[in-house]
Amino acid sequence: MSIESLAVVIAALLVGTLGKAITGFGLPLFAVPAMAAFIDVQTAVVVMVLPSTLSNVWLMWSLRHSRAAIPGLWAAVGCGVAGIGIGAWLLSALDPAIMALVLSGWIAVYLLTELARYEIPPWLTESRGMLGAVVGLAGICQGATGIAGPILVTFMYAMRLPREVLVFGLSAVFLSYGLIQAGFYLSLGLVSEERLWQSAAATIPVILFMPVGLWIGRRIKARVFRHLVRALLLAAGVKLFADGIGALA
Repeated sequence: MSIESLAVVIAALLVGTLGKAITGFGLPLFAVPAMAAFIDVQTAVVVMVLPSTLSNVWLMWSLRHSRAAIPGLWAAVGCGVAGIGIGAWLLSALDPAIMALVLSGWIAVYLLTELARYEIPPWLTESRGMLGAVVGLAGICQGATGIAGPILVTFMYAMRLPREVLVFGLSAVFLSYGLIQAGFYLSLGLVSEERLWQSAAATIPVILFMPVGLWIGRRIKARVFRHLVRALLLAAGVKLFADGIGALA
């Protein structure tokens, strides 16, 4: 990899780390496409295992005072783990391109409701059962396509949780997803020694910039935080739509 290519990957990791620390998501969104431009997609996905795991553990520890602020979170995490198993079973039956387009449509509908200032009914977002169902559905998508963020982030953001509570909740769910996926990668022999070293190297930007992101997050205004989340969701939606159209073309 050339110096220029390495600089692009490092920049993507830095931006993704800052986004992750501030909003609870965004690291794979920026890092995987940047890596995949220079190495194969499978390697890029496997390499992101350690950085993603580290970022989630770091955020959960830093925001551990928020661990009881979401009723039913741990039961919902269990639903997500079960969902990943179902998604893995459905993997061969689902067209990733169609799923990418569906998820991009999910984001578009959500962002339109935000633009119209439509409030999702509280009885929906405050229901423990609904949270478990959404996390489970996101787990199915994660197991089948490797993508859970559009469903999970839009629903938990609609709960209008304080930033630190939202980031803790997202990190807890993403950590559970990541550990299950890491187990699959190991069992399938996808984690070579070279990829392991690459994954370890990719944690360096996370270690350096996670404290910066946490510092910014503690000082960011609520309105700015909302705009940042919407911008990241828009970026995810555009990428999913482009990936889906590209795969079908």
